[in-house]
Formats: sequence, structure tokens, C-alpha cells
Amino acid sequence: MQYRELGRRLIYTRYALAAIGLVLSVYLAFFDTSVLCPNTGVLDCGKVLTSSYATIFGIPNGYYGILFFVLVIALAYLRKRGALVAVTTIGIGFVAYLVHAEYVLGSICPYCTGVHIAAIGLFLISAYEMGGSEKPNQET
Repeated sequence: MQYRELGRRLIYTRYALAAIGLVLSVYLAFFDTSVLCPNTGVLDCGKVLTSSYATIFGIPNGYYGILFFVLVIALAYLRKRGALVAVTTIGIGFVAYLVHAEYVLGSICPYCTGVHIAAIGLFLISAYEMGGSEKPNQET
């Protein structure tokens, strides 16, 4: 695969992951998740989203997700590679905290997991791009 084609795919993938994460974060911040999320057994959005881990400084985590994904989209549009790596690294730290919270609670929120996967994917893309600043030799 040529370098240009790979770069284009990474750009589309970044925007797709950010859009998915943004939609899920908006859903988590503004809508009643009990309608579409089972609240039984291990899958229990209600338990996760009403726990003490669900807010930081009194602000629901969904709002932080919205801020994160909007910031990623803006930085990607502006082609700020270093800032993208920094922001997505902070996002990974936040994901680690939230996954730990789900472990402690013994419950998983599938929508939250979707946000976590999107954030991890964005970090991997940003880290890959930062490490690949030189174009590889292209074979014809």
C-alpha cells in the first residue's frame, strides 16, 4: 500500500472514530441509557453511570467525552500532530481510570466501552503518525 493511500485511510479512520465517540458521548451525557442498555448482571449502564465515578468535579464524564472528541476533530483538521498525541495520551489516561472504575464496580457500560475503544484507536493513529514523520521508501 502506498504511503499516501495509508495516510488517507488513517485520516478517514480518525474522523470516523472521533464521530462515533462524539455520538456516544452525547448519548451518555444527555439521554437516558436505561432505554437501550440492559441493567442486569455485568452489563449495567445504570450502575456505572450513577456511581461516584460517573462525574469529576460534579461534571458528568459524557461532557468530558464531548470535549475530547471535538478537540480531536479540531486538532486533526488543523493538522496539529503533537497536540493530537498529547490530547489522545490524556484520553488514554482517562480511559484507564474509567475501565478501572468499571472493574471496581463489577459492571460494564457498553456505550462507555465504545467510547473507550474510539479513544484508544485515536491514540494509536496519532502515535503511529507521530512516529512515521518520514515517508518510507516506496517500491514501484
